[in-house]
Amino acid sequence: MLIHAGAALPRLLAPASWLSGRLSFSRKFLLVGAVMLLALALLSWPLLRKSTLEAQQAELERRGLATLAQQGQLLAGLINLRGQPAANAPGLAELNQLATEMQRLQHWAKQAGPGPNALPELATRLQQHWLQQLALSPRDEAQRRFAAHTGSINALLALMRESARVHRLSVDPTLDAAFDMLAHRLPLLQETLAKQRDALNLASDDMASYAVAAQVVLSEAMPPLRAGMSQLLAGEQDARLQAQLHTLLGGVEAQQDAVDKVLDRPAAIEELRPLAQTNLTQVRALAAASIAQADARLEARLAALQRSQWQVGALLVGAMAAIAYLFAGIYVSTLRSLRQLSQGTQDFCAGRLDTRIRVDTQDELVLVAGNFNSVAAEVGRLLDVIREQNESRQRELERLVQLRTLELADKNEQLHLAALRVQEELASARDMQQAILPQHFPDTAEFSMRACMHPARELGGDFYDCFALADGRWGFLVADVAGKGVGAAFFMAVSRTVLQDLAQSGLAPAEVLARTNEALSARNPMELFVTACYGIYSPASGELVYACAGHPAPLLRQPGGRLQALACACEMALGVLPGMSYSDQQAQLQPGDTLLLYTDGITEAFNSQGHAYGEARLQAWLAGSQGEAAADKLGSLVADVAAFVGEAEASDDLTALLLCRKSPHPGFLMAKESST
Repeated sequence: MLIHAGAALPRLLAPASWLSGRLSFSRKFLLVGAVMLLALALLSWPLLRKSTLEAQQAELERRGLATLAQQGQLLAGLINLRGQPAANAPGLAELNQLATEMQRLQHWAKQAGPGPNALPELATRLQQHWLQQLALSPRDEAQRRFAAHTGSINALLALMRESARVHRLSVDPTLDAAFDMLAHRLPLLQETLAKQRDALNLASDDMASYAVAAQVVLSEAMPPLRAGMSQLLAGEQDARLQAQLHTLLGGVEAQQDAVDKVLDRPAAIEELRPLAQTNLTQVRALAAASIAQADARLEARLAALQRSQWQVGALLVGAMAAIAYLFAGIYVSTLRSLRQLSQGTQDFCAGRLDTRIRVDTQDELVLVAGNFNSVAAEVGRLLDVIREQNESRQRELERLVQLRTLELADKNEQLHLAALRVQEELASARDMQQAILPQHFPDTAEFSMRACMHPARELGGDFYDCFALADGRWGFLVADVAGKGVGAAFFMAVSRTVLQDLAQSGLAPAEVLARTNEALSARNPMELFVTACYGIYSPASGELVYACAGHPAPLLRQPGGRLQALACACEMALGVLPGMSYSDQQAQLQPGDTLLLYTDGITEAFNSQGHAYGEARLQAWLAGSQGEAAADKLGSLVADVAAFVGEAEASDDLTALLLCRKSPHPGFLMAKESST
């Protein structure tokens, strides 16, 4: 067995021997030296690449920290703006500064972040909330102003969390808890304290209870805050930062004591306001100091990585120099021995059989000189043994490959069947979702109505409804749940059930939306929200009463192609905050008028070049639409959007509802006059 193992070595080295036999002695040494240097470089490359990637990660995290600091300043500005009373409206300079920050943040969100992310969408949502906030006036209710400002702040908090994810702050093995504290906990703590302070300033019993309940968020934020600070201060002795943390923890405990007093004595609620303001100041100071500490940690890590790169580089250069020196010495010594072997062989072939080769070295060339005559006989036998072993090994490898191929094919078949089952379940859920939406629509001599919903994924979050009311009128609505997929589909089913139940009672649209908002706010664990437009239409008179909750304004096309965007109050979406009120709007549909309700899945449908369908394209289509059949017009709209999008993937659910008041036919008018 040992003989077979030893005989395999020449066979294994045959390719190298073949190459060596075709190179001169000097080129052999150059080749071996080059291979060794290459191997050394390849072994050093992972270390250099690792340190380079870690340096890039640290740089990305530092940019994330700088972004968080800028976003924190904007958050402070929004919180201060909410805290100002309606009578003390902010100055033009302050509003312009905040608007400039909003535009800069939206421009950054379109360009920042490696790979796909939700930053542009979140920045757009923040801009929308900001515009709603600017649309408010000092005459608006305090709670409505509070809710609008809170919506902008919540959108900014979501943007800060997504920015931290894009900058990979959550994957740092040594500072993940600290970065979570900076990107999530401290901003949330700041917003909670400010919200508590501002709620107390509203001087409302409901908002006072809301302010006391907010103390739960402060208590829950303390353990993650301690964990993040503990990680940030690991190995550091920053007494100032520790003192700020202890001061904040003491302030929160004092605030909790004040809340406990309020539960027994409501008049003690006045003690909360100064505590909340003081703790808010402490949180801002702690956030700024923590960001500076984290940036210093990252800067130190970058310096250490740069030193490591220099050390690896110096080690690589030194190793290369040592290898070159050793190879030069070995080359000179081996060349001298080979010349002695060559001279002895020539003498032996010339007939001097008593010639003996003597090599003045201790390497394997001594064996060459001693065993030259026995090598030729042994080579043939060794080659046969090696060939037999290689053939046996090849057959075994082929058998193992075939066995593993069969196992892999079986696993792939199982995965394929599992994927088919998932697709079947999703298709059944989609069919069920489409089935609960109305499939039959009114088409009378006076008017026609038609609606559709095409989900972007297997399940959608948009929905519509139309139903006859007891007094001959017709109710209809179009709504859009925030998000897509299974969660939005479930929330869509709940929202549609609540809206339909309330609408069937014959309440006014504004009252239906207000009660629906209360119901959804009470059972909304995923913190989703719904934009909706609900209207009641009288076919006999053409009178329309409608109300909107954060939804795009309905479009009205009059005969001749003139368009009009119906009045739409700047109302809050459903499920965001309880206690919201909504306002009814009225319109009159004349014979030949067409009313269009739609979701943003139409205007925000993107083609393969990234261009949106847009409001202008939608209005142009509506202005050029012909006929009084709602079904034909709706089919034309869907076809127009599909032609624009082309092969691009749908970005959002597409939902629309058309109501057409028909022009009375001459026969109908004569029959009506004769009956009169």
